[in-house]
Amino acid sequence: MKSKLLLGALLAGLIAPPSQAGSVTLPSGAPPVWKSECSSCHVAYPPQLLAKHGWQNVMNGLQKHFGSDASLAPADAKTILAFLERNAAPDGERFDAASGRITDTRWYGRKHHEIPSSAFRSPEVKSAANCQACHEGADKGRFSEYALTAVGRRFED
Repeated sequence: MKSKLLLGALLAGLIAPPSQAGSVTLPSGAPPVWKSECSSCHVAYPPQLLAKHGWQNVMNGLQKHFGSDASLAPADAKTILAFLERNAAPDGERFDAASGRITDTRWYGRKHHEIPSSAFRSPEVKSAANCQACHEGADKGRFSEYALTAVGRRFED
């Protein structure tokens, strides 16, 4: 019985959500409109970084998207929302943020708790949502603490 439990624990570790690691596999079949629209102002965040209802809140509030009007054609919004919902993080507290801010999730807080808030206000970073300022490859889903930009390395321990 113990060996079955151990095997189960090992397998669970192997199939854990990719966002527990430093990389998030971008889902195949991402619609081009997701990349073009969402990356026109910021990194097109991997869907696994937010739970389904968080993405629904983001997409339903595009006319007031964090201080900007990011409204889309209805067909494009529908396509993007379907993609985000299909690939969202599992429901649960780790990736839950009704605000739609990935930076409000427990996962993000755990990963960035050592970073001083002043780092996110620095001229090079400007915002906690500016992942690519500190993470090389953020646009490809790579958020490893071992592949930081020069700016990101300044804020390490």
